Amino acid sequence: MLFVSLSALVAGITLTCFALLLPLCVGLDRIRPIVDDRSRLRRRLRAIAPYVGGLAVVLVFNKGLIERLEAFSRRYGIEATAWLYAVEGDFVATVQGVVPDWGVYYFAPMYVIGYVVLLGFPFVAYLFAENARALKTLVAAYAVNYAVAIGCYAAVLAYGPRNYHRLPGADPDAARVEEPLLDSFREVTQLTARVNVETNVFPSMHAALSVTVLLVAVSTHGEFPRWTPVSAVLAGSILLATMALGIHWGLDVLAGIVLAAGSVAVADRLVSRTDSQAGW
Repeated sequence: MLFVSLSALVAGITLTCFALLLPLCVGLDRIRPIVDDRSRLRRRLRAIAPYVGGLAVVLVFNKGLIERLEAFSRRYGIEATAWLYAVEGDFVATVQGVVPDWGVYYFAPMYVIGYVVLLGFPFVAYLFAENARALKTLVAAYAVNYAVAIGCYAAVLAYGPRNYHRLPGADPDAARVEEPLLDSFREVTQLTARVNVETNVFPSMHAALSVTVLLVAVSTHGEFPRWTPVSAVLAGSILLATMALGIHWGLDVLAGIVLAAGSVAVADRLVSRTDSQAGW
């Protein structure tokens, strides 16, 4: 029951944000003609349908096999937690040290709700673009991100910095990383636990998908100039939130950024080739 209530709350806040962002970042003058021309909207939806289908298939494997992937990584994966700490040390603890106590009330909503808004709003906004390329690229890039994550999470077993001190062999001199999301918003973990496990930290998908949205937003700045700074603020806040909340290592975030850049490049090339073959 609590899960349903929290999901409804997140959905309600997300839809409210969409309602505010549409006139601000898209503009009513761009929305009205497409809403009035239903055939144009249907063509746009048909154009992206294969990409959405591909993303759905990847998500089924990524999320549907989450427990099996975890079991596989525990048995065959590379245990990377000690290596992550050896490389970056107490970086996350340092980040937490400069974040004021009230920061959790900004970063926790950003990590959960801001993330949903950032990933979901472009699906709506790009329906009103001049053509379907941006939406195709975004969806394809999401699929590439999740597909690569399947391999990474199967091959790499790693715990986040908040769990490092509990692991056998942890450096006794390591600075303690707090877990403010769990301490202040324990109920929220009922949502996050449904789509992730504690060993799936490398790379950070919050970082990868947030930067993916930002990169596509930059490419569409000419059409949606107001969305670019909004997406930059959201993406930057989410990247910081992953560390301020003790969930990800700095290297997880860096790997996510690299994954995002590669995914967008692959998606852009895929869309170009597909459109060329289709004669668009």
